[in-house]
Amino acid sequence: MGNLSCYAVVVPGLETIAGDELSELAAHDVKVEEGGVSFTTTMDGLFRINLRSRIVTRVLIRLTSFRALSFPELYNKSKKVAWEHYIGSQVSVSVRASCKTSKLMHSGRAQLAVSDAVRDRLGSASLITASQKNISGETRTDNRAGEQQILLRIENNQCTISLDTSGERLDRRGYRLHSGKAPVRETIAAAILRWMDLRVDEPLLSPMCGSGTFAIEAAWMAGKRAPGLDHTFSFLHWPSFKQKRWHRAVEKALAMQSLCPTCIIASELDAGILKQARENAAQAGAGGIIRFEQLDICRMTVPENISGPGLIICNPPYGDRIKGDVKSLYKSLGEVFSQQFSGWRMAVIVPDQGCENALGLKVKKRFKIKHGGRWIHVLSV
Repeated sequence: MGNLSCYAVVVPGLETIAGDELSELAAHDVKVEEGGVSFTTTMDGLFRINLRSRIVTRVLIRLTSFRALSFPELYNKSKKVAWEHYIGSQVSVSVRASCKTSKLMHSGRAQLAVSDAVRDRLGSASLITASQKNISGETRTDNRAGEQQILLRIENNQCTISLDTSGERLDRRGYRLHSGKAPVRETIAAAILRWMDLRVDEPLLSPMCGSGTFAIEAAWMAGKRAPGLDHTFSFLHWPSFKQKRWHRAVEKALAMQSLCPTCIIASELDAGILKQARENAAQAGAGGIIRFEQLDICRMTVPENISGPGLIICNPPYGDRIKGDVKSLYKSLGEVFSQQFSGWRMAVIVPDQGCENALGLKVKKRFKIKHGGRWIHVLSV
């Protein structure tokens, strides 16, 4: 297939970090855009990025782009795509469309035009086409094995047809058996760890660990464990899929794995939540790597047997996850950090300026991300 024009969907705010990661994974022509990153790669590169990216939510191939002013024109031009390379006779097809400032503003009719084009191109009576109406926001998240998602974007009469290659969202690693309220996504946790330059020679503390996501992602990063090893990707069902090339990508990812050298300690005051975090870590194969402790963050000190400073990653509860004065929690956190952890680095998530002020620590750098429908800030102090 040669070079593929691709687009990586990411959580808003993570575009630059994802762009850096894609460059490291040998993507070409990397360009950061709002809500994602465009790039080019080969089929081998597509396999590698889906398998090893820690920050990308899903990877799309941009199959074609053309101008259309009527639904028959949209149908005819969509039918020219070589759908037989990507869709088998028993695959369920889901078409999603978004329409903006164009003559074709009815997303339902646009979806139907593309669905009909796919069916007629393949000439398969067994092909199941499913159109979805009222499409907005992030791409669908409940892809089943054997289902192929097609995305149509119409803006200023320019139609772009993309194909999802990832299947279920890539942040769903498969290890989180238990989740608390508004858990941080795995991709967000990995992005923050990368942003803080996680180093294997320094200890990592994850107080108020919740479901254990930061600790688990850190263990996987330090041990070079590819996050997509247990994922079922859409491209595995393509008629053009090359099994040997895929096996080569998996074998390379497995060969990179090593024992995690990092000391990782996750703590939580609630015994029930701590038990769930342990179970998540065990599911991730990191149960013997992460040390779990029941601990009140206000009593946190440098753990025994740790000589040098390290990194603290903290996502304190806020919003619906906490009752009472959340600012007092941030104040206590700031006091503990300044009094007990001289020389350590810390990343903390804050929901607003009031909590940042209560933290009372000098901010070295920051970035914002959209999480749970709201913008929050990540601070390096």
